[in-house]
Amino acid sequence: MKKLLNAIFLISGTAIGAGLIALPLTSVNLGTNILVAIIFFMVFVAYKTSMMTVDLNVANGKSASIVDLSRSISGEKAFIISMISFYTLSFSLLSVYFSGIANTLSSFFDFNDNFIIIICGFLLFFILNLKYSAFSKLNSILVVSLLVIILSAIIQIHTKETSIMTSVYVVPQSISASEIIAFLPIIFTSFGVQNICSHIFESLNKDRGKIKIAFLIGILIPAVVYIIWNSCVFENILAGDVQFFQKLQNHQILVGKLIQFLCKSSENMYMEIFFKILSLFAIITSAVGIGLGLKKSIEESVTSSKYMASAVVCGIPVALCMAVPNAFINILSFGGMIATVFVIFVPYYLLKKRLKQRMDFGDDLCLVFGVMIVLCELVRLA
Repeated sequence: MKKLLNAIFLISGTAIGAGLIALPLTSVNLGTNILVAIIFFMVFVAYKTSMMTVDLNVANGKSASIVDLSRSISGEKAFIISMISFYTLSFSLLSVYFSGIANTLSSFFDFNDNFIIIICGFLLFFILNLKYSAFSKLNSILVVSLLVIILSAIIQIHTKETSIMTSVYVVPQSISASEIIAFLPIIFTSFGVQNICSHIFESLNKDRGKIKIAFLIGILIPAVVYIIWNSCVFENILAGDVQFFQKLQNHQILVGKLIQFLCKSSENMYMEIFFKILSLFAIITSAVGIGLGLKKSIEESVTSSKYMASAVVCGIPVALCMAVPNAFINILSFGGMIATVFVIFVPYYLLKKRLKQRMDFGDDLCLVFGVMIVLCELVRLA
């Protein structure tokens, strides 16, 4: 039971991260009904694609990342494709998380962004080299703390006095195609848990039944959190500053400004501290999950030294983050397109073409959705 709970916390913590900040920035013009529908569809996609990689681990007989699986099952071509996409996405996401932490802290304190980014690299290196038992406990504590802080923030928002006119999130009369195109890659990336499939497979002793439960519950938790959190954020902004909400709708608000507004609007010193901690914990828990999956893959494919693998995992994002200004939304959206390769396309190909496994309607639907994500990002970049 303890292992199952640790697995659920790791999955939830990996998913609840940048999405907590990115979704209000990108979903503001969608309306509640469309947002909820897309989020629950993403629960389905995230669960099905995770189980694809788990099934590959089952066929392989031992835990392995998608990069290592593609080489052992299909050969060098699939290995190179999955390796490039996996590493590109993982390093991009870590850069996003470091950028988010730096942007958040610099909006409240007189800190240099590059200094914060370097500290993030050292802290992640330390966490990734903890013993497994210590790492599991620390991760579980971080995720539970994150959920408690989110709950406290939601309660605070709902207990504030709001007028009838501003307490309900207003649904736009029309939604432009560009809003959907910009949002889909972000929401897809916000449910990115597939990189830890091999770790969950190993930690739950290859028990597929427990693994299914862990992923289903672990993915449902961030879905519920995202829905309630987005609703509360919009309600809070509408109640406090309609002009700020309009700027949000026009995509003129950056990460730090949104967090700063939520802190100030709480009108409570303790809740202001809670909001600051929330934004940091949300990003840290995801960074730990992504870093763990990346480290495991590097140890399998590049070097057996855990310290060298950790140094690579932490060093490259620091360099990228310092080189790319305003990396948060731009890289996060680009990451959605890259993720489709090793999250959907490669596992689907390996299962169907190499292992001759019969794919069901849900698997085919995930494949179509992956194509949609790629098209959305290509249109956005055009």
